[in-house]
Amino acid sequence: MFIFGIVGGLWNILIFRHYSLRSSSFCTYMLIGSIASLIQIIFSLSDRIMNEAFEIHWTANSIAWCKILYYITQCSSLTALSCLVLSSIDRFFSKCRQIKWRHLNSVYAARQICLFTIIFWMFVSIPILIYAKPIESPLNKRLCLNSSIIWSKIITYFFNLCCYGIFPWFFMSLFGYLTLRNIRRIHKSRIGTLPLVISSRMARIDTQLASMLFLQIIICIISSIPYCIQSFYHNLTQTIDKTEYRQAQEYLFLQIVRLNFYFNYISTFYVSYLSSAIFRKVSKEVLINLFKKQENTSRQITIINHQENNPQLEKQTRLKILTIQSISSISPV
Repeated sequence: MFIFGIVGGLWNILIFRHYSLRSSSFCTYMLIGSIASLIQIIFSLSDRIMNEAFEIHWTANSIAWCKILYYITQCSSLTALSCLVLSSIDRFFSKCRQIKWRHLNSVYAARQICLFTIIFWMFVSIPILIYAKPIESPLNKRLCLNSSIIWSKIITYFFNLCCYGIFPWFFMSLFGYLTLRNIRRIHKSRIGTLPLVISSRMARIDTQLASMLFLQIIICIISSIPYCIQSFYHNLTQTIDKTEYRQAQEYLFLQIVRLNFYFNYISTFYVSYLSSAIFRKVSKEVLINLFKKQENTSRQITIINHQENNPQLEKQTRLKILTIQSISSISPV
């Protein structure tokens, strides 16, 4: 999961920075979400690997690392989920008839909203830096937990139950349904008003974006619901005396649920790659350009040098520019 998450996250960042996708607000949300997901995987999942596989307990032995790690992982995970929700809302805005809503479907608005989202979660998560510390667990293990009972309740009922569970899949499902309804309405209105080739191409793009969104919604639901159930169950049964066997069962279920929850951050690239031919095409171009970047740069330098040393070509270029300027001056537009 760690390797697939790192590869998918890095590839996502390269793809959504591609020149053909930079002007899309949807891709802006996905780019920020991919960066946040990559940070979440690097910090959180690597800590679990070191803790469970190699018994290197960094968070259990260092109060400072416990606070910093907990804070970074919570901010990045909430930002990544928020960007998934915002991308579904952005798809809805892009298909609205009202111009006032379509104004929010811009790269500038997307960047401002992403910046506000990051600052908001950084501010809301500040109590983690105060209350997080290594605490002895019931299974005689030192874990990075919250020392405040009130903040633990807020983590359980607001963050784990709502922010990680109910809110993401609810809002993604709601705006996904509204987007699909708008796509169908727009597709019906296009029939007879646009050429068949253009209309079918736009319908194919809409279908691919919708399939990307709905597959991500399904993964979000599958990974979030068990996590919410486990958090709710753990909070209800905290005061009950449990045998060591039951504690071991609950700990095993907790690890499975947490690993399952990481699919929210790992699956974005693979879902997009499987569901969209456009995404596959761009990803292949990005991969090819990584190996041809140096060759293309040297080729461009050669062309520039050749143009500078060729005065006849320069005269022809100036003549073309003057011709274009004279034509544009005559145009009434």
